[in-house]
Amino acid sequence: MVRSLRVLRPRRLTAPLLVLAVATVWIVWGATFLGIRVMVETIPPLLGSGVRFVAGGVLLAALVLRLHGRRAFALSAEEWRGSAAMGLLLVAGGVGLVALAEHRGLPSSLAALIASSEAVMVLALRIVAGRERVSPATAFGVGVGAVGAVLLLSPGSRPEGVTMLAALLGLAGSITWATGTYVGARIRTAPNLLANVAIQMLAGGAVLLVAGAAAGEHVDVAAVSDRSLIALAGLTVASVAVYAAYAWLLRNASLSLVTTQSYVNPVVAVVLGVLVLGETIGTITAAGMGITLLAVVLVLRADGRSGPPEPTAEDPATRSSRGDSPTLEFPRPSAVA
Repeated sequence: MVRSLRVLRPRRLTAPLLVLAVATVWIVWGATFLGIRVMVETIPPLLGSGVRFVAGGVLLAALVLRLHGRRAFALSAEEWRGSAAMGLLLVAGGVGLVALAEHRGLPSSLAALIASSEAVMVLALRIVAGRERVSPATAFGVGVGAVGAVLLLSPGSRPEGVTMLAALLGLAGSITWATGTYVGARIRTAPNLLANVAIQMLAGGAVLLVAGAAAGEHVDVAAVSDRSLIALAGLTVASVAVYAAYAWLLRNASLSLVTTQSYVNPVVAVVLGVLVLGETIGTITAAGMGITLLAVVLVLRADGRSGPPEPTAEDPATRSSRGDSPTLEFPRPSAVA
């Protein structure tokens, strides 16, 4: 009888945990674009992002040590290099460039919409660099995504005062993130998902701190607003919460559910940007948003139908191969965030 109770208890907890994890990945991840926009109002983008990820990496590493012990970080030199390289691409490049873009005036809503095209960029890299064959439906989705990106970057879609440089920095961040996603599936990284992400955050955060110092950034403590400090603290906690939730979902939910964040996050970011910061969405931007999100849905569905069967919770080997070396968010055949 005792054994049956111990088996049933985790199952009873699965539904509430699933709802909590999905809500965290949908809402908190989407809100990070707003958080970055508020943080960079009075905190330098590179130094602020560096502090965010170093602090978040320390918190996540402490969590990993508590859950898995030191063995989670008993890695080969190749695995250390791989995880650190992912941090350079995803954290320093992907998130750092977005912070720079928002510091230069790119609205958080537009930054999130540009980032939503990452799923399409990853598939484009697989086609061009990996020379993979894809179905006509998948290729169509990539083409639709390109149209959406052009609309989002066109002069008529940018609010007055937002330069092309800011938009291109946001696009560069998405390209860097997509490149890290593509590369992450092809190099060896830390086998433990959370340990991998902790190393990425620490390595990427350290690079951002060095880059900020080299760029001449400095923090004027007297000029830092309370809301920017709150945003920085919130982003730090959000990084740990989102990545932990994402790691749990990778092992306990279907990939079809996990992929929903790719098109829910931008919607959340747009709504928050409009409601909290009063950002405006023009007609062309709205059209670009709709087309981009449609492309993401088309690509994920078409690629899912043509891909290998989804691992099940009862298959430890395939489940491990899906979640052992993740990058920071889906679609990353390799790890949250």
